[in-house]
Amino acid sequence: MSIAASSMRSILPQLETALKSFQSSDSKFRIVRSINPPASSPASPKTLFILDSSFNPPSKAHLALAKSALHSSSTKHHQSPFGLLLLFSTHNADKAPSAASFPERLALMTLFAEDLLRDIQGVADHDDYVLPAVDIGLTTAPYYTDKSSAISSEGAEHYPGSPKHVHLLGFDTITRFFAAKYYPEFDPPLSALDPYFDKGHQLRVTLRPSDEYGTVESQEGFFDRLARGDMKTDGAKQEWASQIEVVRAEEGVGVSSTRVRKAAKQRDWNEVQQLCTQGVGKAVAENTIYESDDRGAKMA
Repeated sequence: MSIAASSMRSILPQLETALKSFQSSDSKFRIVRSINPPASSPASPKTLFILDSSFNPPSKAHLALAKSALHSSSTKHHQSPFGLLLLFSTHNADKAPSAASFPERLALMTLFAEDLLRDIQGVADHDDYVLPAVDIGLTTAPYYTDKSSAISSEGAEHYPGSPKHVHLLGFDTITRFFAAKYYPEFDPPLSALDPYFDKGHQLRVTLRPSDEYGTVESQEGFFDRLARGDMKTDGAKQEWASQIEVVRAEEGVGVSSTRVRKAAKQRDWNEVQQLCTQGVGKAVAENTIYESDDRGAKMA
């Protein structure tokens, strides 16, 4: 059986309603849509992979991160059954709300989830991948620790098994995760992360060379410093290093959403389709989402 393809225009009204309901509530977390693999009996996950992004738009970088985490080489380290949560924060600490509207991003996340499941089904070695239910979630929490707390408390009905959270991050994000400036109300600042690691939650960090963060080897040094205790002054604990899985990037991880937006503004649909999954690329082209605004840069 195949995953049914959605039309962006057909799902937008429902997602707009769900977004308004969430924003008018006091909730910090809510699932607004779920995409289940065909012929499956959804079970409460014991391990919840969380891909948290601005999804502006979802790209093949997101696909590579998700597929890598869902491969048997990764899942063998975690308890089944597995779930995947695509999480969008309406209060992002680092990015200004621009370009695609929030409902449009939720629609693109839905199309991406369908593309992901179809992609896994279509690869020759698909039996080496987990085919999970994929949830589309909203949160108002700006930081990872608060997001996980909100998922655990307000998502208890959806995730009654109290799953272990595994956040899927790039190296740029892990540097913000451990940035003391984000936790000024804590003394020492990184003691804010105690509840996350104390609950057994983990991080899966993908490294790739970059002009800003250097070689993969230099990035690996960041985790060596954590394990040595070099960050103790800020409140980091050496044992946290054992809860961080560090992997090297596979093909596609270097694709940036900024590049997709610029290609869309230039109406270079071939490039857009090369950078995005099929359903997302088609929706970006047909709905002219970024033709008048390709922003979405991080705040200064």
